[in-house]
Amino acid sequence: MQFKVLLEVYHKLHSQQCPVTNPELTQEVFEHWSTPSRAVPFIPDPFKGPAQALSKIIDVFEQATSNKEEMEDLKARCGLLNETMVNAIKGRDERLLSVELKESIGRLVKGIHDVFLATIVEYSMGIAAYVMVEDNSEVVKEANQKMDQILQCFWIENLIAGALVLNDVRQTVKNHTLVLSDIHNTISDQEGWMARLCSTIDNHFKSATLDKLKHVSGAAYDSQELAKINLCFEGTRVKLLAGIGRWMSNTTLEEQETGKPIYILDGIAGIGKSTVAKTVAQRAADINSLGATFFFSRDHTDRQQAAGFVHSIAYQLACCDASYGKAIATAIDDHPESLHKVIAQQFSTLVAEPLSGVLKRRATPLVFVFDALDECAQPDGSDILSLIMTSVSQLPNVKVFLTTRPELVLRIEYQSTLLAHCFHLQDIEALIVDSDIWLYLDYHLSSSNIQKVFKGTKWNSWAPEKAQKEQLVSLSNRLFIFASTATKLILSHQGLGPEKALTSILGLKPKQGMVELYQKVLEIATPTNILKPSEDWDLWLAGYQTTIGAIVVLQYPLSIKALEKLLEPESSNLEPILSNMHSVLAPLDDGPNPTYKIHHKSFPDFVTNASLCPQEFWIEDSKHHLQLAKCCLKTMNQQLCFNICQVSIADQYKELANLPDLNKEKLTEELKYAVSSI
Repeated sequence: MQFKVLLEVYHKLHSQQCPVTNPELTQEVFEHWSTPSRAVPFIPDPFKGPAQALSKIIDVFEQATSNKEEMEDLKARCGLLNETMVNAIKGRDERLLSVELKESIGRLVKGIHDVFLATIVEYSMGIAAYVMVEDNSEVVKEANQKMDQILQCFWIENLIAGALVLNDVRQTVKNHTLVLSDIHNTISDQEGWMARLCSTIDNHFKSATLDKLKHVSGAAYDSQELAKINLCFEGTRVKLLAGIGRWMSNTTLEEQETGKPIYILDGIAGIGKSTVAKTVAQRAADINSLGATFFFSRDHTDRQQAAGFVHSIAYQLACCDASYGKAIATAIDDHPESLHKVIAQQFSTLVAEPLSGVLKRRATPLVFVFDALDECAQPDGSDILSLIMTSVSQLPNVKVFLTTRPELVLRIEYQSTLLAHCFHLQDIEALIVDSDIWLYLDYHLSSSNIQKVFKGTKWNSWAPEKAQKEQLVSLSNRLFIFASTATKLILSHQGLGPEKALTSILGLKPKQGMVELYQKVLEIATPTNILKPSEDWDLWLAGYQTTIGAIVVLQYPLSIKALEKLLEPESSNLEPILSNMHSVLAPLDDGPNPTYKIHHKSFPDFVTNASLCPQEFWIEDSKHHLQLAKCCLKTMNQQLCFNICQVSIADQYKELANLPDLNKEKLTEELKYAVSSI
């Protein structure tokens, strides 16, 4: 009865008379719907026809007597499909299920219908006259393979969308893989993708050859440098992620979009592109479908140029699969000169040629995630986009997910190609974005979270009213960075306190919220015990200019002690300036020597814009670049010396790789920065 149970789950899901709330969803739950025709009228288009036909075709399969082994395989797969749908909707009120999940289940049913339909012949004009092709085992075997593909697409789509729980899928696969393998040995190849999709794989190929790749470790989605980028908050970006999941699994509704290898998500600053990119990367990695990631950043020299791009892709691919690692290592050994060629030739020799054959045998897509291409300096950014369109996207079974601001030089290129599906993030309906921002604010400003953040203080019993949170949603103007920055400011232990900070933010003008919010952050950061104007005010402003100016123009973040030493004698104590600016400058740790990183790139855009930033807080970046260069030269002049690592005379002519352990005591953090920046 697995066939009918499978169909009944779908009928029950779309019934408007009886919402699904029972987490068990057993056959008894569907007793009222034992006749498929009773539920068909409630199934939404475009899936009503296939569901009605399927209900009659199933009777034929239940009566099949030949091809017993293949039929048992097929029935077992239907059991797996059935349990997958149960996991998707168990414990949820049908009225609260997303439209995207319902449509996904509808496509699943239509896919099953099409598979069954191809496995029978029609003896007359009526559907009821279908009979099983009982003497053709190859037809049933092909049906089994197609059922695998349907399930694969459903899983990938909904795991990326967050509609399925990975642990539930893993348990389902574990149970049914054992059943399938007991039934028939010939399906071992088909069950392989199930195991690979849902198992934790430690398949790292180790080779000294791979160390020749100068990969950029900080560009990987799970690096410490990207720790400040959060994943999508649960329940948000559901429609967007569902669309990305459909694109990944080749089940996009719009026929002309099916199979396009590139998905480009563009949008204005602060709208949440990097958060979406990191979420896609994490969820793809969870199902062993992530190939490589590169998150560009104008704050890091090695992440704003093309030099390490291909090396990073090759290195990450080598780490994700042993067969990829062996092929890439062989390519490096055979063609060592390719490591230093232009990026197109690097990619061809190190990735495309050695991996094309292996990738053709993949059962699931391999996804590459590249974030913030607009932060790559030109012409490198255009060169990388060209490489993505002409080479990366042409790899077998490979998909490329790319985010960028819609900069003109890039936009002209990617909007003119037929290889890419472009989605403009700011085009998402306002109600959907507002709902997502509300979920975010409602959690972070809930009574329980405030009690946790302000435990032991006078504010632990305070909480904003619902109307105040709704006003914050309106002020956000669909920018997640506004909601994030405002929340950080409200929950900061520094400054005005949460209640006054919220009141101050709610006084901002609509449509100008981001600019005024940054202005408010700077006002709150100003010490309240300093008169304006006064000598103390001038001293504080000078410290602000030195500190914030340096952080804005640094090529990569430095610890606070290293930055103080680099900037001496201009500033010897940066902590008083930074302590009140945690809402825009995020300390990476709570120790005595934290490293401060800019929370979002829109803040340096603001403070370096003379027309937006108040004059006293404006950072003239050219002036601070010059000042930082002088500080670097001074540091090098003071700290550099002959044989700084104290290499013995006997070792001074050896290759660097063959030297014994070096004395790096005098290689201070500020000196390393100064040498690398000049």
